[in-house]
Amino acid sequence: MISELTGASWIWHGADYSPDEHAEFFIPFEYSGADRVVLAVSADNDYGVYINGKLIAFGQYPDYPHYKVYDLIDVTEHLQKGINHLAFEVWYLGNNCFTNIDDGAGLCFTLYSEKDGERRLIAKSDESVLSRLSKTYINHACKSITSQIGYGYSYDSTAEDVLCDWRVCGGEDFTPSFVVTTDKLIPSVKRPIKTLVNGEAIRGRLIKSESGGAYRYLFDFGCEIVGVYRIRFNSQVQQHIKLCYGEHIADGWVRDRIHSRDFSFDYYAKRGLNDYFGYFRRLGLRYAEFRSESPLENIEIEIIPRNYPLAALPFDCKDDELNAIYEICERTLRLCMHEHYEDCPWREQSMYILDSRNQMLCGYYAFGEYEFPRACLELICEDRREDRMLSICYPAGGDMAIPSFALHLYTSVKEYGIHSGDWEFVKKIYPKLRDALSLFVERWERSDDGLAHTFGEAKYWNFYEWAEGLDGYIGRLEDERADLIINCLLSVALRHMHFISENIGESSNYLALSERLNANINKAFFNADTGLYGMYSPSGRCSELGNSLALLCGAAQGEIAENIRRVLCDENSGLVKTTLSMKGFKYDALLGGGEAYADHVIADIRRIYRKMLEEGATTVWETEDGERAFDNAGSLCHGWSALPIYYFHKLIK
Repeated sequence: MISELTGASWIWHGADYSPDEHAEFFIPFEYSGADRVVLAVSADNDYGVYINGKLIAFGQYPDYPHYKVYDLIDVTEHLQKGINHLAFEVWYLGNNCFTNIDDGAGLCFTLYSEKDGERRLIAKSDESVLSRLSKTYINHACKSITSQIGYGYSYDSTAEDVLCDWRVCGGEDFTPSFVVTTDKLIPSVKRPIKTLVNGEAIRGRLIKSESGGAYRYLFDFGCEIVGVYRIRFNSQVQQHIKLCYGEHIADGWVRDRIHSRDFSFDYYAKRGLNDYFGYFRRLGLRYAEFRSESPLENIEIEIIPRNYPLAALPFDCKDDELNAIYEICERTLRLCMHEHYEDCPWREQSMYILDSRNQMLCGYYAFGEYEFPRACLELICEDRREDRMLSICYPAGGDMAIPSFALHLYTSVKEYGIHSGDWEFVKKIYPKLRDALSLFVERWERSDDGLAHTFGEAKYWNFYEWAEGLDGYIGRLEDERADLIINCLLSVALRHMHFISENIGESSNYLALSERLNANINKAFFNADTGLYGMYSPSGRCSELGNSLALLCGAAQGEIAENIRRVLCDENSGLVKTTLSMKGFKYDALLGGGEAYADHVIADIRRIYRKMLEEGATTVWETEDGERAFDNAGSLCHGWSALPIYYFHKLIK
């Protein structure tokens, strides 16, 4: 039996390529009508596949140069007896960002039939496949949406084939493809999770229009949604149209430009009916806006939701307000899980360790599903860096990293093992866990003061949370210094690694290391007069996060621990407050004191999320400031804020 991609090559439309390039591929084949036919396909960086002119699948799973992933697609139902036409649109991004690593352009596929356990190759990617540079997509524009997402795209309908759709008949300007001669690996990893499915199309409602020197049309979808878009309209002239999208219209229209971010697509309309399906970028939005040079008629815009298929577990606590909070949290989780967990579907679509830890934990209770978090952890652990640090996102090009987030990985893995019972997988990634943790331990043990220190190089962002004094500096050389949070996080990671090691039968000294570090934490940061831990010294400013972590790592014990819990319950304590992303650590620190703190946790959740409900939120926000955060770039659908799901299951009987 041959493997799915045996004999295939990476191909492209020409010998050379440049960033932001769209290529089209076409090959006819014959089908007898008797066998099952399967397509194995992988592309750098994204693809759509057509059978006889019909789009049947799209969306490449993100991967690494050393970890190439392919899809298996049963295409039998789309075939006709006799000659059929297979076509691909492939978009090569060519940039390194928080969601992509540049590995050169290419398409790799095989098409084969199966009958009685035997496979027969029908077609494969090689020089026989005809291809061309796309005529309709604007190539090499390199127009960025955000630094996290990378490039957007533009489409020119006036350049569409007139006589015959190339997806059905190719064209005279198609020529034999070139085999990519780089060291690109033939994909060997099947997509580790289910393929996304299309939901029922949601049509936008026109709520505002404006004419004059320019024409604007504003559409509301009624709630936060995530998917790909289809537009239909009539234009009396050829013209340029800008399609903008966003989560809020605080300025009266879609706020498409926020500093260097550009939430828009360019579409060049032909005269007459325009009908376009834009599937190369998934959008997170509530509102969309057309801006045109001349009037548009009969405008329609639909979002086709892209959903990860899973079923929610039932929840009803007999409290309408808490049920409503749970509902928008669960909805947020769904909208932030596609190929992997993502922080927000509008602005970034990136997988950070801290964000995904919160999402995984909530997902265990909301969905009872473990395949998806396992794939996320595997994608994280496939990250490769010479410095042994874990990257800022997965997969991500570039050197940036958040050291504190790397330490949160041990919380994620411990929780995955506990909830799934899949310690065999944990054993598989254990060498990566050990290697990354050794970086922190070695730096700590080399220090003169017996403490872990922050990282000084500009590629390391010493971020803890979006709170005063805890958000660090991006891309700036800093002095390396010891602080409470990095030491407590290292101690927590050591304790979790001890637990992980025990459960997979590995001996270790991680618990002893944690206890030694805790003693040093108490000497360096604890203030006996206040009973609290300072950020940089006993007399320094105190934070809720730092003192919560001092409890969770075991440094704070006995009456000291109880005093900290009392202070954490005091809204007027003067401590730097935790933000939504880190509330879980505060809640866990409190609940370590027993069920007496459960009412406080539920009341705090109610206070925070009630505000979102009152403002009509259909998903939960990145911070309590909503869209006003980060100079009007706050996300209104952010996975790390779905933590009430976990605490409701844990605390509401």
